[in-house]
Amino acid sequence: MKNTVEGLEEVILSEMSRANTDFVRDIVLSTPSLFDRLFEMVIANKEPLSRRAIWSLDYCTEKKPDLLTDYHKTQLINNLQHFSHQGLIRHSLRILARYEIPETISGMFLNICFDLLLNPKTSIASKAWCIDIIYKFSQKEPELKPELITAIEFQQENASAGIKNKSRRMLRKLYLEI
Repeated sequence: MKNTVEGLEEVILSEMSRANTDFVRDIVLSTPSLFDRLFEMVIANKEPLSRRAIWSLDYCTEKKPDLLTDYHKTQLINNLQHFSHQGLIRHSLRILARYEIPETISGMFLNICFDLLLNPKTSIASKAWCIDIIYKFSQKEPELKPELITAIEFQQENASAGIKNKSRRMLRKLYLEI
């Protein structure tokens, strides 16, 4: 790659495939200084660059969780509502679900997750991640459990088969815990 940053962007845009995503992940993991640049590509919210970059970012943080700092978590949360593509939201939620969220932004993140869960335009996978994230919060704050139950039951009528299945399993779990 002539210029590493330009080269990284060029590789990301060259094709949308799991093989290419893994290739970008491996480049970033072998040169950790590129992680912040990859993260900036995600936050830029530019199609298709951001959507492709977050796929690699997701797999980077899966392999090496300590790459994602509280700063990165805060930036992802702050941008969740502004992302233009459901893929950015879905991967952000998938990434954030693996981490403890800084207390300074946990309330805002929780509200965003409830909003996404109740929004009919939110993708099925994003709703599923929201259920998991809210449940994780409810383990530390049990008073959230009735609110999560209500939110799940509220959106059940128009939910997809996948969300109905996820919701039934989560409701069984929640009812046993309250």
